[in-house]
Amino acid sequence: MSIYELEHAVFRETKTTFNLTSFEEDILALVSLINQTHVEINIYSHTLNRLIFDTEAVVTACEKFCLKNHRTKINILVNETRPITRISHRLLGLSHRFPSSVFFKKTHADISHREDDFICFDKSGYLQIPNYQHYIGICNFSDADRTAQFLSYFHDAWERSAVDIELRSMPL
Repeated sequence: MSIYELEHAVFRETKTTFNLTSFEEDILALVSLINQTHVEINIYSHTLNRLIFDTEAVVTACEKFCLKNHRTKINILVNETRPITRISHRLLGLSHRFPSSVFFKKTHADISHREDDFICFDKSGYLQIPNYQHYIGICNFSDADRTAQFLSYFHDAWERSAVDIELRSMPL
């Protein structure tokens, strides 16, 4: 895979599965997918790794996504809230600025935990980091079948989870 191919991948058209081998490639793929998504982004993550999710490029792309139209939605399901709230994660701040677009929940204790982090873009594309403590990942801009598998787990976990008190916006 070349960076050029990844930068020019087209949402719902490029069927290549890209192997991501650095934090920089993870961020590049994530930003490219966010920029091309139309309505919904679903993120399942253990701790929203700061080296990927708390970067200027990703937060800016998410902000632009929220401003696209009134129907855009980013659902974020996390296993651990303490690392996110303790360090003032910028995606948490974004949820306070866009409360009708960005939603956080903490996975319920009875949900089987996975070893990966994954993000689904509409019902078409995905990015997966198989070991959430590492940076090596894969993504595909047009794989509805694989994305549906991730979404099945995500929607079930989302419905059975709740908003954690630490993730709620505190009115000033």
